[in-house]
Amino acid sequence: MQNMRKGVQVYTVREFIGTQEGYEQSLRKIREIGYDSVQTYGWKVPDAEHKAFLEELGLTTESVGGDYEEMLRDPAAIKKAIETAHFYGTDLVSVGTLPVPLRESREGFLEYAAGVNKIGAELKKEGLHLLYHSHALEFFSLGGGENGFDLLFNETDPEAFWYCIDTHWMQSGGKNPAEYILKAKGRVPIVHFKDYKIVGGADPIEQVCKAFGEVGEGNLDWPKIIEACRATEVRACIVEQDICPRDPFDCLKTSYDNMVKFGL
Repeated sequence: MQNMRKGVQVYTVREFIGTQEGYEQSLRKIREIGYDSVQTYGWKVPDAEHKAFLEELGLTTESVGGDYEEMLRDPAAIKKAIETAHFYGTDLVSVGTLPVPLRESREGFLEYAAGVNKIGAELKKEGLHLLYHSHALEFFSLGGGENGFDLLFNETDPEAFWYCIDTHWMQSGGKNPAEYILKAKGRVPIVHFKDYKIVGGADPIEQVCKAFGEVGEGNLDWPKIIEACRATEVRACIVEQDICPRDPFDCLKTSYDNMVKFGL
């Protein structure tokens, strides 16, 4: 049975990493909790020094970042992303959500698909893949039963454009996270583990108040999600909690302990 890594998107502890000392202390705490993997965010030291520090801690780097618009207009930005990915020993170049002007029309999603296919073709030559973090906005109806997620899925090169499915945002978009992980088999190397929590006391009752929750502390069906991750050979389950109601490291500890309870 595949041993999936348990990791952290360092954005979760962003308020603690404004200095090099804070960044290093934060990653040490993450490692001490038991996590063995990270998606890094906000480091301000040379790559060689940063990589050596991660290796010292025994943390796997899951992906490096790339700017979609910059890579689309400047081949040098693609070259830089390729070099950085190779340096850190990952095959994943993560891009942010598609630009605002492209988010609410079929034409916009098609334009984005064409753009990432162009970038992805260059990355594929080097054995790399674009990694797209999905949110809820991709499930905006484009009419005729089509949504943005499915359009991107169908219009992009499956060997170049992969997904980081976020369980909370998938649920926010009205979709079943486990089903979509299975649907995208072979294109989901990373899943963001984030619970979907309902806050009580809504008034009026039609106003659903949701929150970001620690893994296992909300309403998602984690056994099914984990089963889907195993079936699709997900490499790493990465905890990302956008807003923490208490100390983020305590939240990360709760998520880690619950992941272990679920058999990870």
